[in-house]
Amino acid sequence: TILKLIQDSNGTIWAGTFEAGLFAINPNTFESKRYGIANGLPSDGINCIYENKEDKTLMLGTDGGGICILDFVTSTDRPLVTTFKHIDNKNSISSNNVNNIYKDKNGIFWIATSNGLNKFDLKQKHFTVFTEKDGLPNSYIYDVIPDKNENLWLPSNFGLTKFNPNTKNENGSAFKNYNTNDGIQAREFNQGASFLCKDGKILVGGIAGLNYFDPLSIKGSTITPNSYIYSYSRQGKDIDTDSSIIYKHKLELTYKENYFTFELVALDFVSIEKTKFMYYLEGYDKDWSSPTSVRFVSYTELPGGEYTFKVKATNSDGIWTETPTSIKIKVIPPWWKTTWFYIIAGLGSIASVIGFIRYRTNIIKKENKILENKVAERTKELAEKNRDITSSIEYAKRIQEAILPSKDLIFSKLKNIFILYKPKDIVSGDFYWFGEKDNYKIIAVVDCTGHGVPGAFMSMIGHNLLNQIVVEKGISTPGIILEELHKGVQAALKQGHNEVDTNDGMDVSLLAINTSTNECLWAGAFRSLVIVNNEGELDKFEGNKYPVGGAQLDSERHFTTHSRKLNKNDCLYLFTDGYADQFGGPKGKKFMVKQFHDNLKSIHQYSISEQQKELEKHLNDWKGNFEQIDDVLVIGIKV
Repeated sequence: TILKLIQDSNGTIWAGTFEAGLFAINPNTFESKRYGIANGLPSDGINCIYENKEDKTLMLGTDGGGICILDFVTSTDRPLVTTFKHIDNKNSISSNNVNNIYKDKNGIFWIATSNGLNKFDLKQKHFTVFTEKDGLPNSYIYDVIPDKNENLWLPSNFGLTKFNPNTKNENGSAFKNYNTNDGIQAREFNQGASFLCKDGKILVGGIAGLNYFDPLSIKGSTITPNSYIYSYSRQGKDIDTDSSIIYKHKLELTYKENYFTFELVALDFVSIEKTKFMYYLEGYDKDWSSPTSVRFVSYTELPGGEYTFKVKATNSDGIWTETPTSIKIKVIPPWWKTTWFYIIAGLGSIASVIGFIRYRTNIIKKENKILENKVAERTKELAEKNRDITSSIEYAKRIQEAILPSKDLIFSKLKNIFILYKPKDIVSGDFYWFGEKDNYKIIAVVDCTGHGVPGAFMSMIGHNLLNQIVVEKGISTPGIILEELHKGVQAALKQGHNEVDTNDGMDVSLLAINTSTNECLWAGAFRSLVIVNNEGELDKFEGNKYPVGGAQLDSERHFTTHSRKLNKNDCLYLFTDGYADQFGGPKGKKFMVKQFHDNLKSIHQYSISEQQKELEKHLNDWKGNFEQIDDVLVIGIKV
């Protein structure tokens, strides 16, 4: 069943079928090619075909598939298909059933669908939809037929409509509807039964025959009807007034009469069923109502105040009355809704609130005074306790500093050395140690579990044990020193015997250096040694992957001793994890070990004092306003 035939600018005949898709027919050879769902079409039902001669594409209106555009530039067997379908709550075509397509001189497509008229801007991919609420008598549109005045004629299921797309559609004024009273064969028209003649006349067919007319010869009425309020009622009963409601200009109602119904009339003698009204209760409604053929208007529970009711009507050709009919309405409010009552009630409420606030304020002041006295007492007690605790910790700091080896002693034994030592709290869990044995100068950096007071306790244990191991026992090999230190920590804290549940330990980097032979021995527990040579090359020695001390049940723990022949200007660095773990920078991240190593390589040729200043500056710049999170200890030695 063929629904549409066109011949394109190349001479090809295109046939749209009811349910067999689209056919391309060569009129010379009678060869045909079929396009359907298998070729990318959204539907095999083709209601209409339009050739867009500008880009040689075909626009198809389908049954159930919306609109699709076929572009044969890539392939004649499988053209590029662009589909526009209806999508709820989005800018889209109003229906997937498309009956016909017309393109005006401005390049705008007008699309007749089963659910209204669509204005389609292909460049902007934008649809504007017109339905019954905009002035159409019915939303099922069969065709779009232009006349010489650029009006569009729209046959539908409820008559014939003339639409002026150049008129701003206020109150449906762009639409002029015709029915059987105007000479239409019947209210219902049919799909495909319309034709535009060369002389501009139009043929359009329906279920009861054919209409043939010249659109330019149809003239509309310019006489606008007068509108009136014909009756005034309440609960279905007419209300008597001192004169006819038609001539009344003002109504005064009590608050018990604040509901009513007006009946409207308009004097148009051409086609009274086309008469429509618009009304507006000024002071209550936000805007004029939509055009309606209903002649009754009701309002209920109007608040007290003054209003103006206005009404206007349109004739059969959609021409509205310029001057509306109006009547003023005054509703007298009850005494408890009058302005003076609101003023008195407001003043009384304000006075009550002020009185209550003053009463509550006095009570709160008394309670606050009692609380202030209690807080002052507790603050004084806490300040005294805090002062005692701080004094104790300050004294512990002096003890810890006294235990640490003298920097003057270390600097006298090792000429090119710096010690960057920044505790997080008053006392520190990181400490350094120095001793001499067998021509070796032994120096260690130690990171005890925790920081503050707990770390300080561990540092005292570690310091005493190192003195015993090196000074008293005479051990100078770093690996053996760490093994002895491990045994000493476990014994001191009774670890490994389940007597005390503690897992405290130490991370250690311990270096023994012979300044005469430039040889060094080193061992580490979870810490490393970094050596940067004169060319800026970095060597890293990793310590053993277990700490000194801890509640592990292993009876023996061996630490590896590394040896190294040093060259002139080699820089050796021992450090805990506090420097690399510090948060800061523009994104609040950790400094990280790699960046720390890069800093060491960048400063290795500086003097030893300048190296300390640079490292401290880098740390402070990175930390910025962030809090220091751990103790920081870095020792650098230059050969």
